[in-house]
Amino acid sequence: MRALTLNHGTQRLSIAFFFSKCGEFAFETAFAVAVVTLTDADILLMGLVYFFRYLPSALFSPVGGWLADNVEKKSTLVVVELMKCALAVAMFVMFEYSQPTVAMVIVASMLMTALDCLYTPTFRAYFPDIVHNDDLPSVNSAIQVIEDISSIIGPLIFSLIAIVLAPSYAFAFFAVSLLVSAACMLMLLSSARTTQESFNILAIFKEATRSVGSLRKFNKPLFTVICCTTLCAMFATSVIRFILPAAVIEHFQSEAAVGYIYSLLALGTVMGGMLYVKFNATTTARSVIVYWLLYGVLFLSTAIALQFNTYLFVLLLLCVGFIGAFVDIAIITNIQCLSNPQEVGKNFSLYYFTAVIGDAMSGLIACLMFLIVGPATFIGMTFMLCIAPLGWSLRRDDADKDRL
Repeated sequence: MRALTLNHGTQRLSIAFFFSKCGEFAFETAFAVAVVTLTDADILLMGLVYFFRYLPSALFSPVGGWLADNVEKKSTLVVVELMKCALAVAMFVMFEYSQPTVAMVIVASMLMTALDCLYTPTFRAYFPDIVHNDDLPSVNSAIQVIEDISSIIGPLIFSLIAIVLAPSYAFAFFAVSLLVSAACMLMLLSSARTTQESFNILAIFKEATRSVGSLRKFNKPLFTVICCTTLCAMFATSVIRFILPAAVIEHFQSEAAVGYIYSLLALGTVMGGMLYVKFNATTTARSVIVYWLLYGVLFLSTAIALQFNTYLFVLLLLCVGFIGAFVDIAIITNIQCLSNPQEVGKNFSLYYFTAVIGDAMSGLIACLMFLIVGPATFIGMTFMLCIAPLGWSLRRDDADKDRL
């Protein structure tokens, strides 16, 4: 964690990130429970909700990349956090004082996705401005630990709120955490400005399209990381977001159990984040593929174990979280180190765009899987997650051998 005390910027960013993520994980747990409840655990309808939720990434991810590379980063982070705060308050009012429909929930979630698309590239692009490349793996590992600790605290807070008050109050908690995050961001020093390009939405999308071809031709390791992650996200997201919560509610007959299970999963990611540097002297594109494969195998084992042994399910879920942290850190480190300094934000937005499209498709694929295998959707989706990285692992691009 010493990596986050390198300078003023890393300290403020890490504190803000902690508060923001604590609220976000409480929000995600509350949202998952709300979707399961509103749809009566209908996998088809839940898949459609999450499909529409992630659609805004098609428009806003390229814009987020342009903001990261052309607009003062501190201003972007503060403004977006405040906008998310206002939306969280609106969602609290909607759930507490009215009876929201599925359509209302979809619209609110689409707005939240749009704001996340603007925030994430700028946040990730901030670190290469303030630390050396040699320090990025340790910084990313420390950030991952913070995110994972938050992913323990957030769901536990949701469970406490659900027991003491009502699940809707988790949205209010999210709003407060975003306010604290914005206050921390205000204490950041202004980031270094790059050469500013004029905002042209058509030019931004043309550049994003051109970037995909450019990566495939000139940066095969980064192209591999982004494409493999997109494919895996088509199966992983629905499992994490609503198939796992639905299975947990059905098995344990408790909404609060979802918070405990998410916290358990996060405990594994904390351990993985803390030990990443110890187990990974170097990070390559091949690392991402291997970790995605292990992640899928462990998740499939977890889905099977839930049917037979609760204790084994808990143990395997810890292992899933552990390898999940390795996946996340390896992806971020590859993007930061394989990108040109002036294109870090653009490449993060490209990654976020493709990954979130994978997230959106995950909902539709879950619907299709449910039609094919019915109650065995949890096992079916995790099986597909196992085989998704295999095509990439069989490729032998020389670029995959490059070390960061």
